[in-house]
Amino acid sequence: MRRTFLIAFGTIAALATAAVAIAVTTAAGVSPAKATFAAGKVDESKTRTCTGADGKAWEVTHGHYSGTITFADPNAALGGPLVIHAKAAFDTTDSLGVIEGSFRSKDESDDSRLRGRFAGTLDSAGKMVGYLVGDARGRRTKVLGNLSATFNKTTGFADGQFGAGSSTAVLGVIAGPVCRDSKSEPKPKPEGRPVEVRGEVTVITGDGMNLPGTITVKGKGPGSATCTRDAASPQTKPADYPSGTKVEMKCVNLAGIWTLRQIEKH
Repeated sequence: MRRTFLIAFGTIAALATAAVAIAVTTAAGVSPAKATFAAGKVDESKTRTCTGADGKAWEVTHGHYSGTITFADPNAALGGPLVIHAKAAFDTTDSLGVIEGSFRSKDESDDSRLRGRFAGTLDSAGKMVGYLVGDARGRRTKVLGNLSATFNKTTGFADGQFGAGSSTAVLGVIAGPVCRDSKSEPKPKPEGRPVEVRGEVTVITGDGMNLPGTITVKGKGPGSATCTRDAASPQTKPADYPSGTKVEMKCVNLAGIWTLRQIEKH
């Protein structure tokens, strides 16, 4: 997969030092919010290495991590069990990386459930600094602000802080395509719906086994159909399909050429 991280945190430097998050509610306007979190249980983690578009070595990790998040009063109801889905791409040559993902706390049925997305940067020590945007209380509350933590692909997230603390991690990056050698190969176009022709064999060119070659079937009325064989076509040896043999033939249109896909005697 070829993916571009578009992270340009020009404001993170101010956010990391000011350390203020805001929760926007319809009932009480805007108020400060702080929380601590950790997600040290690794439910799933896969890491692969690749060569980046810049020619440097990269490690790309996809992981699911779980733990808890605790909000300070008066927002304590937003805390609880925490699940984080994260993708981290780390340049092992320059010891610089980016991370992004989604999170949720509480169960699906809980009206105070918190969920959203985050993105940030990583330094050589795994220090993360970034920004979080989420919804809570049935989307009636917006939660947004800076966050920091320590991230390790095998141990998850530790010492997480939202709306508090500071970090000496990298504060801003612009990242292009990560893994040029992991670009998915284009999928071949599916073959079109086959067309069926019932009639009698009139002509077979070639030996019916090797390419090139065609088979012609005269259908009812004045019309007839000629289909070309390719490597995926069944064999049509003249000895097996002499002139006058009644058959049902199925052909598909490949780049404007009707190509044999199935033939049965009747």
